[in-house]
Amino acid sequence: MQHRLKHNRPSLRRNARPPKQRSPLGAAFTAANLGCALALQHCRSCARVQYPPRELCQHCLADGLVWREADTAGHIINALDLHHSLWEYFKRRITEAPWPVATVRLDCGATVFAHLALASFGAASAAAVPAGAAVQVFTHTDCSLNSVLIAVSAGTAIATPAQRRELAAALGLLEPAHKPEGI
Repeated sequence: MQHRLKHNRPSLRRNARPPKQRSPLGAAFTAANLGCALALQHCRSCARVQYPPRELCQHCLADGLVWREADTAGHIINALDLHHSLWEYFKRRITEAPWPVATVRLDCGATVFAHLALASFGAASAAAVPAGAAVQVFTHTDCSLNSVLIAVSAGTAIATPAQRRELAAALGLLEPAHKPEGI
């Protein structure tokens, strides 16, 4: 009984994980971003970029949306420190320090909400990152194997998967590798 209870109540789990429930479009976003830095939906009819993922184009209502690589460059609209969350995974991390997030306007036209890598800006809090700062946004899978968006300063290297993994690990989005007991 206690074992089942731990799985149903995240606060009782020893290692809380980020939210795993995703819609079919969220799962498609994760699948599209496995092989590249950033892939977003593009409309075949009007060529607009769609974010968050949709079934129909928000501009022309066409249903011909395809996943393509998108430009990672953008500018911060606003950055803030998250001090409260309803998810156990973030609650545990917020007790140590606030979780930095940012709203970013990508040069391709989409506006996204992303985790903010403060170390790449040399800042101690999101309030120290100015609006309008040039950034790059990329995706990486978190420890629940879902793609999340991460914003870093424009000069940060994100060309290779190893560089992106290192940045995601520094944010605490990846689970440390566990060795099976007895090895």
